[in-house]
Amino acid sequence: MSDAPPEVARRRILSAAALGAGGLAALGAGYPVARAILDPAFQAGGRGDWQAVGTLGDFPLGRTVLVTFTRPRTQSYAGAVKKDTAWVTRRGAGGQGGDWLALHNTCMHLGCPVQHQRGSGLYFCPCHGGVYDAEGVNVAGPPRIPLQRLGMRLRGEVVELRPAAQPLPTLVLPRLPEQSGPQPGLPAEERP
Repeated sequence: MSDAPPEVARRRILSAAALGAGGLAALGAGYPVARAILDPAFQAGGRGDWQAVGTLGDFPLGRTVLVTFTRPRTQSYAGAVKKDTAWVTRRGAGGQGGDWLALHNTCMHLGCPVQHQRGSGLYFCPCHGGVYDAEGVNVAGPPRIPLQRLGMRLRGEVVELRPAAQPLPTLVLPRLPEQSGPQPGLPAEERP
């Protein structure tokens, strides 16, 4: 009798076991990464409840203030990850405490936090050089869509913000409504 067949069978078993262990290790390491990347795409959209972010005195007229709020529809185990920020500006002294603008603090290119520059009123993304104007409209750099606007209201002396689900940054151009004439920001071949 020959010893060759048991040796070949043993090698096949060991190879299969090594491949199986490697596959399980890759699956174990890859699952959390895949879940972190894909989860936001499957989150239920929508808005959360109104949240108090300060009093009227905390928002001087014409000044932009960074506020913290809790993101809606996040898992309870998320802890501090549920906290998010927005830039809030009290723009005018109109009725009901003035005109308010709240912009989510997430660049719509790759999701970096934007910084507000008080002198110019512009918002800058430090990651890739995105620039947004005072209304949150993208004016330079790679972002293709404006900063996400959030709801604002005044109840007595309390300023409240209504957050939306975490915005997903985009690398593609959004569909624009039909307009006559050239559309700024689009290459000539993509203009209607």
